[in-house]
Amino acid sequence: MDAPHPDSRLRTSTGRIVELKVHRCNWSGAHPENSLSALEECARERVLRVEIDVQMLRDTGWAVFHDDRLDRATTARGLVRNTTAVELARARFRGTSQRVPLLSEALALVANAAFPGTIELDLKEQLPIPWPRVEELARAVEPAKDRIVFGGTSDWNLRRLLTVDPTLPVSLNPHAYIDYGERNGRLGLGAYGYLDAHPLARRRFGDLSDYLRDRFGGVMRLVPGVREAHLRLRMFEKMLDDGVADAAEIFHAMNVKVDVWTLDAGMARWQKRLARALGAGVDIITTNTAHALAASARSMDR
Repeated sequence: MDAPHPDSRLRTSTGRIVELKVHRCNWSGAHPENSLSALEECARERVLRVEIDVQMLRDTGWAVFHDDRLDRATTARGLVRNTTAVELARARFRGTSQRVPLLSEALALVANAAFPGTIELDLKEQLPIPWPRVEELARAVEPAKDRIVFGGTSDWNLRRLLTVDPTLPVSLNPHAYIDYGERNGRLGLGAYGYLDAHPLARRRFGDLSDYLRDRFGGVMRLVPGVREAHLRLRMFEKMLDDGVADAAEIFHAMNVKVDVWTLDAGMARWQKRLARALGAGVDIITTNTAHALAASARSMDR
């Protein structure tokens, strides 16, 4: 098999491999995000890991689309969850003739391709998914089960998927429970300085590192067999700023990989933040600018 594209993973100064997860299949930026053409480019370019967003349609099928509404990115209007498969087929990404794809189409596109090696399916649905639709989703990914990993914040829906098929690969974004840096966050500020509604966050009872280790340990165990934790970059940096130098080890001790999102070239101090994340032991970095991050990482070794 051909080797992955060199810009889809980084090698640290210690020889550790860190994967770059291509956010919404934004590899070159020449294609609409989450589109079949963007996914096809990632397959052709031998991208190691990508992420696509998955949403439930009203009647049947699952759309590969990020926003809860179609209005911003397509020629259609309305909530994705209120849209039928037939109605979605008429929608076009703005400025293109491309349709919004179904998950089944996306998986069929890469079925016979060696890459992407891993496809994260970011499950956007927050309400409990009806059991018949859970079963439908599990069936849809069956042919690609060895290459996909489900993710998202709705641990209840991930558990439903595992009830239908306990062998499905799963990951979790823990920020429904503890967070930092979200605008208009739904969680109140806890005593440890994080957005956190846990009873023990009402006042400080002890060491922050111990608290975070216990807190994340409880949250990650909400999803049996979870493989990866998807942490907001600012949250991870806040942990480091607060003196939790072994922030990544909190997750590694549970045999869980750490993915930080989203780090792009052009963000404030992005090169220093990249170096810091690599030095702190992250396993995956979500980005829309993989080429620039890879070039920056290579320059660190010179």
